Amino acid sequence: MWADEAGGNLVRVTDVEPFVTEADDFMSGALTCYLERGGSVVLYYVPLEVARAIARLKAMEEVIEAAQDFRDSIYELLIMMAPKLRDLGESIEMVVIDGYNEKNATYSASLYLNADGIKVKYTLIPSHAIFLAMLFNKPIYVTEEIVKISQELESISEEDEFYDEFEDEF
Repeated sequence: MWADEAGGNLVRVTDVEPFVTEADDFMSGALTCYLERGGSVVLYYVPLEVARAIARLKAMEEVIEAAQDFRDSIYELLIMMAPKLRDLGESIEMVVIDGYNEKNATYSASLYLNADGIKVKYTLIPSHAIFLAMLFNKPIYVTEEIVKISQELESISEEDEFYDEFEDEF
């Protein structure tokens, strides 16, 4: 198993809820990853097409409206072709959100594969890794360190919102 490689203390994600955020006329997707022990980790600036594809997997398409785009993305094709991608699905063992880059303020995730006895770990954009895990019904985890970072970032964000509202009153 990959437990040692994955960084020890893992918290299982029990559900993922996509939603849309808007700031300064810029729409972006976001994902709330609900944790088995309670609490959540929120991933912001998720590409809209990924949030939309996750909403489609969860039969929540009305949550993420296609922003006046008649084209499908690669994610719709992958959803349609999932039964044909059986080997890929069987090789995925788990996804772990396990990295944070302070300079870029971005998370990263590891996709753990075992193909014909060969173990491979890929570092991916978390929303993409989560989509693959959900497509093939594979477990998603978050490291304790990422939970801590997420909580700190949410706390800072809430403080900023408080001060923004306070300034708006004067």
